[in-house]
Amino acid sequence: MAKESRPNTYNRIVDASLVLFNEEGERNISTNHIAAHLGISPGNLYYHFRNKDEIIMQLFKRYSQQLLGYLREATLPEDSSTIKDYMLGVYDVMWKYRFLFSDVNTLLARSAELLGEHNEFTRVKVSPLLLKLLTQLNDVGLIDADELARHELALNIWLITKYWFDFDSSLHEHTLTEASKFRGIKQTMSLLRPYVRAEHRPDFDAMMIGLMAGLPE
Repeated sequence: MAKESRPNTYNRIVDASLVLFNEEGERNISTNHIAAHLGISPGNLYYHFRNKDEIIMQLFKRYSQQLLGYLREATLPEDSSTIKDYMLGVYDVMWKYRFLFSDVNTLLARSAELLGEHNEFTRVKVSPLLLKLLTQLNDVGLIDADELARHELALNIWLITKYWFDFDSSLHEHTLTEASKFRGIKQTMSLLRPYVRAEHRPDFDAMMIGLMAGLPE
């Protein structure tokens, strides 16, 4: 039984921490809060994790694995409708782990291990996949962007997505709802619009309008 209970408790701690960090804010949740939420002793939690940063590290690994899995497996878009759906998939993963993006610089400054994981994830794993996406959009004729422009776009798209939830919450009384995802997608897509070919621009603009239709401000 001991061999079975340890990974179960370990995963319960990680799962509960994600819920609490998202709902209450990571700064407002201590290891004692997590233990109390699960009905376990603080000592039981410390058996699995020495501190809260170790839990956050595991959540970042979960997030990075899920996002990379999506980026590698999702069908690359070929038109305005499918690029919207593709970006929604990206933001769905980020929404699931949104606490990571509420005060990302503070988290990174607090943990050298997390900073290293984050930098490798961005530079080595995500950047090539963003370039692959933009090359696909260029090859199918949706956008017209040379290699330099595609590299600049890839960086700007990552900047927007990485800091979007932090920025958006600051404009909405530090409250996040799922509408933030759609505002983030719209802002990300706005980076593409100057490069959209003229014959596709009406469909692209209609998609952007439809994306925000009915969403609360």
